[in-house]
Amino acid sequence: MVLRFLKFFLPFQHLNDHQLIELANLIQIKKIPANKIIIELNSNTSYQYFLIDGTVEVSDATSTQWLIHSRSENSKNPLSRYRPSRYNVKSVSEIKVVIVDLETVLQFANKATQEDSSEKIKEHYLYKQLLKDLSNNRLQLPSVPDVAIKIRQSLSDEKSNFRHIANIIASDPAITTKIIKTANSALYRSIHKIDDCQMAVTRLGTKVTSQLVTSFSMKELFTTKNKALKKKMMAIWKHSREVAALSFVLAKLTPGFNPEHALLAGLLHDIGAIPIITYADKHPELLENETNFDVLIEQLKGEVGAAILTKWNFSSDLVTTARESENWLRQPGEKPDYCDIIIVAQLHALVGQAGSAERPMLDEVPAFTKLALGQLTPELSIKVLEQAKEQVEETINLLA
Repeated sequence: MVLRFLKFFLPFQHLNDHQLIELANLIQIKKIPANKIIIELNSNTSYQYFLIDGTVEVSDATSTQWLIHSRSENSKNPLSRYRPSRYNVKSVSEIKVVIVDLETVLQFANKATQEDSSEKIKEHYLYKQLLKDLSNNRLQLPSVPDVAIKIRQSLSDEKSNFRHIANIIASDPAITTKIIKTANSALYRSIHKIDDCQMAVTRLGTKVTSQLVTSFSMKELFTTKNKALKKKMMAIWKHSREVAALSFVLAKLTPGFNPEHALLAGLLHDIGAIPIITYADKHPELLENETNFDVLIEQLKGEVGAAILTKWNFSSDLVTTARESENWLRQPGEKPDYCDIIIVAQLHALVGQAGSAERPMLDEVPAFTKLALGQLTPELSIKVLEQAKEQVEETINLLA
């Protein structure tokens, strides 16, 4: 596998899987017959060569010669690191090499240095304290909004009916409006307009209504009184809405999935960021370095999110989604799950945004090939979602 042998070479050993995938798209792999000059002494080539298989003979200006064998300690470096080259390099046997532009090597070496910041953040005392508070149940986790709890309790009551559920929803005017608006939307192919909550619940069904109410009530969690943190909280909510809307459409396109459940999974995939941001309100020193704070959120939000959804007694697939939705190379089995939907939705949502070049391409992600869109090329799958743009936008607006 390309990722495995790239990891062997010293300049790339500190790259993560996402960066290795990106690098793999920029390299050439070439077979060269025996007794061929690969690099000439004093040549000014802009490429670096890494030996995968075979043996080369290296000589310098004094005619001193030595051999380099593939998978040896000496082969971990490029065959000639300098410009102009200080060596003459010739194949002894048939060889296989990776050819990479020098600028690309330097670019990825810098990325590895940046990645070290995520290791440094783990040494930060507040990182350790936050983890300790989480493991000892001292971290302040958000609670399920009241209206969502009441709906879930009502569904487990055999005496409950559409009227009872509608009365619970009516206690929250904002959610009542959204449920009626949703029932009238093109998403549910409505023909006759309704303006009554009970009729909306009847049209949608109790299970769909429950999932939608939970989704609509999540917005109240993404709030903070701290002005310095408000912008970050709103950015996470905006991203969560986009991912939720795309997940809703992807679930509709993939047989065997519940679109409303996918919508909820999309909304909750980053919920672990909320208590970390709240934590920073009490520890303002976290905000002294915004880059480090962002790394802290990325490092911890998966486990924190899983802890929140476990505490809420949400289904195991939602817990898994919160924990693993940014593990791009995740491959637990051949059948797709909701986490696969969220992974693909995120990659679509993040196209063109900062850092998108560091993420894998759609067809490099196992999750993509398992969904219905994976039967198409990445270009065609993007076209399909573009055709569903109105559905996506309508869903985003319903969640606003």
